[in-house]
Amino acid sequence: MDNSTAGFVAKGLISNETFAYLMVLFRLVLNPAVGILGLCANVINVVVFYKMGLTDGVTQNFFILSISDGCLASATIIASVSYILYTQVYVGVGGPEYTAQVVYCASILIGAFPHSVSMATTVVIAVIRCLCVAIPLHVKFLMTARRQLAVILAFSSCSAGLLIYAFSPSRAVLVNNPLTNTPFILIVDLKWFEYTVYSNATSYIGFIIVIICVIVLTVSLNRSSSFRGKSASRVSTSVSTGEQTKDGRKEARVIKTVVFVSIVFIVCYLPAMTVTMIGTLVKEFSTVGIYRNANLLNLMIMDLFTAINASVNIFIYYFFNTRFRTTFNTVFGKLPK
Repeated sequence: MDNSTAGFVAKGLISNETFAYLMVLFRLVLNPAVGILGLCANVINVVVFYKMGLTDGVTQNFFILSISDGCLASATIIASVSYILYTQVYVGVGGPEYTAQVVYCASILIGAFPHSVSMATTVVIAVIRCLCVAIPLHVKFLMTARRQLAVILAFSSCSAGLLIYAFSPSRAVLVNNPLTNTPFILIVDLKWFEYTVYSNATSYIGFIIVIICVIVLTVSLNRSSSFRGKSASRVSTSVSTGEQTKDGRKEARVIKTVVFVSIVFIVCYLPAMTVTMIGTLVKEFSTVGIYRNANLLNLMIMDLFTAINASVNIFIYYFFNTRFRTTFNTVFGKLPK
C-alpha cells in the first residue's frame, strides 16, 4: 500500500473539515427547518382529523399518526435548539453548556418513543387497508376502530416499557475529550444492546411489511382502475351501479392515500436501514471506526429523513383525502392556487 492510499484509509471517506461543514448544514439549518414544518403541519392534521370525527379506523389511525409525528417533530426542534445553544451560544461557559448537552441527548432518547409509535401506526394503516382488499367482508367486523386502537396501544406500551428499561439506568457524566482537551457530557449505563436488538428487529419487520402492503395495494389499485375504465365504457342508468362506482372511487382515494403515506415511509426509512446494514457488514463503519465521519453523516441524514417523514403527510392528506381537504378548507380556508 502506498502512502497516498494509507492516508486515505486513515482519514476515512470524509475529512473532518468537510464533516464540520455538513454538520452545520444539517444541525443548524435543515433539521430545525424541517422540525418546525413538521410541528406546524401535524398540529393542523390533528385539528382537521379531530373535526372529521374519530369514529372510523382510517381517520382514527391518521389522527394517532399525526400526534406521534408531531411529538417526533417537537423532539427534533428541541434537539436542534439545544445543539445550537451548546455549540454556538454557550461554548466554554460551563453549566449552561452542559445543561444544553444533556437536553440534546435526552431529546434524542425520548424521541425514540414517538418514532416507534409512528412506525407501528403506519404498519397498522397499511395492513388494515391490505386486508380490506383481500377480505373486505370480514375486516369491517373483525378489525374495528377500537381493535385497531388496541393493537397500536399494545405495541406502544411494549415500546415504552422497553425504552424505560433501556434508558432509565442512564446517567450523564462529564468527561474530557483527549483530542480537543475539552470537557463534554457523555450518557453512560444505557442498555444499548437490548434497545438496538429490539429497535432493529421491529424496524426491519415493519419496513418489510409496509413494502409488501404497498405492492399488494398498488396491484389492487391498478386492477380497480382498469375495471372502472371498462365499466365506464358501458352505458348504464342503474342507481346501484352508480353507487358502486362512487364507493369504488372513494375506496381508491383511501388506497392512494395509504400507498403514498407508505411510500414516503419507505423512502424516508431507507437511510436507517442502510446505516444498519453497512454497520453490520463493515466493522469500521461506526462512531469510533475509520469511517466514523461517513457513519455520523449517515446518522444525520437518517435523522433528517425521519423528520421529513413526520412532516410531509399533510400534503398527501390534502390532495388525496376529500374529507380532509373539505374540513381543512372549512377550518382554515382554501389554499391559494
